[in-house]
Amino acid sequence: MRSKSKFKDVPFALDRSRRGSLAAQIAAGLRVAVETGHFKAGDILPPVRDLAQMLDVSKGIAEQALALLREEGVINPRPRVGCVVLGRGDRLWKGHVVIVVPPGRGNPLDNMVHVAVRDSLIAAGYLVSSASVGETAPGKFDDFALLDTVLRQPTDLVVQIQGQECVARWLSRCGIPFVRLGLTDLKPPNCVGLVRRDDDLAIADFAAHCHEVGVKSVTQISVFNRFDVTAALAACGIKVRVIRVPKAQDFATGYELSQWAMSFFRSRLASKGVKWLPELLFSSDDHLTTGMIAAFYEAGIRIPEDVRLVTLANLDYGPVFSRPLTRMEYDASAVGKTLTECILSYLRTGDFPQNVVVGPRYVRGETF
Repeated sequence: MRSKSKFKDVPFALDRSRRGSLAAQIAAGLRVAVETGHFKAGDILPPVRDLAQMLDVSKGIAEQALALLREEGVINPRPRVGCVVLGRGDRLWKGHVVIVVPPGRGNPLDNMVHVAVRDSLIAAGYLVSSASVGETAPGKFDDFALLDTVLRQPTDLVVQIQGQECVARWLSRCGIPFVRLGLTDLKPPNCVGLVRRDDDLAIADFAAHCHEVGVKSVTQISVFNRFDVTAALAACGIKVRVIRVPKAQDFATGYELSQWAMSFFRSRLASKGVKWLPELLFSSDDHLTTGMIAAFYEAGIRIPEDVRLVTLANLDYGPVFSRPLTRMEYDASAVGKTLTECILSYLRTGDFPQNVVVGPRYVRGETF
């Protein structure tokens, strides 16, 4: 309900379940309202009595919030005038964008895309906040407390890099426009744009390379259901053997996954010998590849002379080897650039480009 005050209403609500003082929460909301241009330099903020009424708090709490802003130099209280918003010489933000990122460590690709999008939006003049949706159990993303608090501030757009569909459905119910970087075509109400991440984008080129050089069989080592080359290779008449890794949730870090791969291949080579080595080995995870290479180096096995190797890799974060790896390579900076261009198109024109797909490219190195 709008206030009857002659002063402009505050564009946020309080979250009384949130820890911390209400005064600090009010000050944060007013600060964002100034930075995004809801209150401009020279505007007068609602006086204490009106502010307290708008937010249903005591006059004392409203006074504390305004005192915090005065100490920061955001406002200047003037007798018989009120709290005047100061022009502090820095630029006025064009709007406020919230990026939903994976909780905890996340994964390197999402983290690098987040940084690329965040920095580009700030450079374009937008205030950016980041928040995550936490897991209450493995794979159960339903702790929305932090994101809910952030979205109580004036927000022009939400960008979902955390790709879980349950998060997209929650955002849909919030009523705030949002865009997704996701592995599916899910586009629920209020989702104004989608950049689809296709992890299979490089598989056709890999299969063509195998067919071109006459590969007869491939062993695939997999930790995720994604990056499955079996169908594409089978279509070329190439046999595929799959080695399944325990669920990714069993490994707290990429280092532990690398250690598992090193132990697995040590054991396999010790029990079966060099003759066990496949014609070509495809690894669907760069951490797996790191451990695998270490085991091969320790056993004196040469790549590609004794076994040919193709891996998934992230640019600037992939496995290190003495020769350039043949790989399906993700360029996080390029993905971030594409996503940012689509976001800025929407923020400036209201139109989000359609049918945008990003994914890895196949790079022929020296290991196959």
